[in-house]
Amino acid sequence: MSQPRRTIWSCELVTDFLKQVLYHEDASSKAIVVCSTREYFLEQLAAAVRYGTTTPEGHELTTDAIGLLSRSKDVNLAFCETLEHLRAYISVLDVTSTKRQETTSDESSERPLLAVLNPLALHLPTTEFSAQGLSRTLAAAVEVTAREKVDLVLCECVDSMNSANCGGDEALWNTEVPLLNGTARIGTEENVSRGPSVPVKKVAQRWFEFNDDRNIYRQQQ
Repeated sequence: MSQPRRTIWSCELVTDFLKQVLYHEDASSKAIVVCSTREYFLEQLAAAVRYGTTTPEGHELTTDAIGLLSRSKDVNLAFCETLEHLRAYISVLDVTSTKRQETTSDESSERPLLAVLNPLALHLPTTEFSAQGLSRTLAAAVEVTAREKVDLVLCECVDSMNSANCGGDEALWNTEVPLLNGTARIGTEENVSRGPSVPVKKVAQRWFEFNDDRNIYRQQQ
């Protein structure tokens, strides 16, 4: 079996992310970690319908997303509304506990998958939206997936409830962040920080490969 992959997806909407995980990823088990509350996730999902699809999968997701995920035998869904919660959760996560009952590790060549939705947005309002803070979170996730031998995917979707943000999901990855936690930030709209800074994408590239194809799900239809 090949080495575990660590990838950052480019999915514009939450529905695109879910469809990619549920319908286009072969894995022995799947853990989806949503970096928000359950209520906010559902609001984002409902808002995405305006820009959504007419496919059967899209209809099922938008009408009963939580029910669909909870009924799936090989999917574990969790919500982490704070950075501390996210780090604590992934540090003890056992992705293989959701493994399909009808297969065993000896019978399946598929790796488990851990997919984390909107981790950057969770850092954004904190003093840890910095190279130091992001590195701490990303390294923790990589350590767990390397130990458990699972594939790891990160995805940052746009805010579907803000039409001004529906042009793409690259803004946060291209944001310049200070090197250390707690560095004073100035020029909010321009994302300018006082002192040395680095693009978020460069921090992530230490561990992850970027999928630069715009909206991987729609290209597979």
